[in-house]
Amino acid sequence: MAILQQLPPFLNVVNSGVATLQIPRYSNTLTRIVLALGGTALTKAMITDIKVKIGARTVYNVKGSALDLINKYKGIYDDANFLTIDFTERDAPSIDGKEVGGFDLTAWPDNMNLEITIAGATAPTLTGYMFLTPPQGQGAGELIHKLLYFPASTSVAGKFPINFSAKGALLKRIHMIYTGTDWTSTTDGNLNRVEVKKNGLVVWDATSRVARFIEQEQRKVPQPKHYCVDFIFDNNQSGALKTADAAALEFNAFLTAADGIDVYVECIDLPFNL
Repeated sequence: MAILQQLPPFLNVVNSGVATLQIPRYSNTLTRIVLALGGTALTKAMITDIKVKIGARTVYNVKGSALDLINKYKGIYDDANFLTIDFTERDAPSIDGKEVGGFDLTAWPDNMNLEITIAGATAPTLTGYMFLTPPQGQGAGELIHKLLYFPASTSVAGKFPINFSAKGALLKRIHMIYTGTDWTSTTDGNLNRVEVKKNGLVVWDATSRVARFIEQEQRKVPQPKHYCVDFIFDNNQSGALKTADAAALEFNAFLTAADGIDVYVECIDLPFNL
């Protein structure tokens, strides 16, 4: 049975500032957090940064508008007044596959903190709710779902490498949110193709149209100015790209014009690795 609990109150919920809370370290696995946005004016776009930290290490980092887009892509219910931080794969074909990535709060000695940066709100209110399941146990509970941010930009068109070090993590999805020309139902956007190579072998090579087709077959919902390299598009976490044996790993974006790209990496990893 899943447990639903309200989190302790956020401190410093102001028009512009960083609201914080410490997540209670119960003998359970934290699978998701839902933020309820309220007050005179507090929108997802006004949440300019979300950080989940274990001790001093940030293991989840995203702005509100980008998280909203990622959630919509995965088919998570959309409501203007709620924002979900999900550490699971809701549509995985098994319970184990669904819950791998949850934060077993007994697996490390450090406190877990949530920081929400707000900008331009008016008399905001912010309430958090957490979903808990039984502890996963030693070993399994040491693997968590991370969402990490890597900004990138280029002043030219063409093939553009996106650089980050995977350090042995299991890569689930690479979300690339760009600012240039959007895709249509019959055309690719400015970020028109992505190629991924592991040890020189191509493991993903698809135009935007092709990627969107295979992902929509599995009930994903492509979003504007968004390209997703989705290694687990069929919701099976065993399809995640293994990087522990990768001597070389390349992520190449193909652009028709200069652009700025926000890259968000969804992965399964040890808490203190990436």
